[in-house]
Amino acid sequence: MSHETENKENRLIFSTRIDIRKAILITFIAFLFAGFQAAIYGMTTVPVSEFFGKDSSMIVFYDSFGMWGQILAMATGGMVIAKIKGKNTLMLAGLMMLVASSLIALFPVLPVYISMSFICNMAIGFVLVSCYYMTMGTVREEGEGEGKLAILNVFFSAGFMISPIINGFVIDATSWRTVFGLIAGLFIIFVIMLLVMNISEISDKEVNARNEEKQRGKKESFMSLPLVLTAVAFFLFVYVEQIMNNLNQPRMQQDLGFNIKLVGALVTTYALSQMFGRLVFGKFLLPKVQTHKYIITSSLLFGAFILTFVKLTHLYPVIFFMVLLGLANSCIYPAILGYGLDQIGHASPQATSFIITCGSIGIPVGTGMSGLLGVHFGRANAMLVGPVLLVVVALLIVVVRRMAAKQPAA
Repeated sequence: MSHETENKENRLIFSTRIDIRKAILITFIAFLFAGFQAAIYGMTTVPVSEFFGKDSSMIVFYDSFGMWGQILAMATGGMVIAKIKGKNTLMLAGLMMLVASSLIALFPVLPVYISMSFICNMAIGFVLVSCYYMTMGTVREEGEGEGKLAILNVFFSAGFMISPIINGFVIDATSWRTVFGLIAGLFIIFVIMLLVMNISEISDKEVNARNEEKQRGKKESFMSLPLVLTAVAFFLFVYVEQIMNNLNQPRMQQDLGFNIKLVGALVTTYALSQMFGRLVFGKFLLPKVQTHKYIITSSLLFGAFILTFVKLTHLYPVIFFMVLLGLANSCIYPAILGYGLDQIGHASPQATSFIITCGSIGIPVGTGMSGLLGVHFGRANAMLVGPVLLVVVALLIVVVRRMAAKQPAA
């Protein structure tokens, strides 16, 4: 076996091609169900507020508490995976979601709702870390993982898009509690599938032992400056995503005067463009280009499109640029994530947990700062932070690439 082939095999955490296929399939299903679950809170906010006799803004506040459960799970997910493997962490997440959703449906009291929503979000955090880790563990060479991660995110987007339609009918026909019952049912199916598939996974301890043997006992920490800089870039990009998520809709509705139905259609256009880009670019482009060049080019294009978009006032140019923004943005997230993990050279639960946690912190920080800047300087001016941060993202990736190029070949 050649040295290059050995390095490729060292990246894998699955012994056979069948296990690799089963791992990819279960991560796709996990992301589909996770996306479906993640979208229920916006749909259930009003009926939950009416049921508990609270203002809907208070329910949003209670739901935001669960976000920290997701971040907690992401921060600790690497340690959990190292102890019980990725597939078993997925099993843990499925059982947590099943129990928590069932308790919300069966015992609809506010303390149960708040605490179990926190557990549900922890389950989503474990799903994300496990799926990203397992996906990178099916990769044989640098650059392959980014395409797989992009396609993986297509399934999350698909679940997120179909959830409001289905749950709208469910809530109208029954109640919000049935939605949580439906989530419990989906994760019963998920747990059964995990048990039936019986995926054989190499533990993190075995992976480390294998790599240490190849390096003649030299033990290295997963933490490195290139990984840290990539994690900072990841954080900044997630911040920019929150600008689009939180400022774009009110700007179109309140500043441009578009009605709520039109705004919904434009947001759907953006989401569909993202999903199309993840599917097409993830399948055909990312595996064939150098990842750092893709990140730099897409980040600068995304920034340029935002810069132009905030100056638009007429509908048709807005539609056109919503498509461009969705396409430019579509694969930056999985590309940065995969590029950061490629700096390790093998699947690492600790590295996966670290970089995803750094990115996830960008969600509350980006949401809060976007709101504050929007209040004090206006929504359009607050959105201009995005292009500046995307230039910083591109510069950080340039630095990481130069550092990687200077490292001696393994």
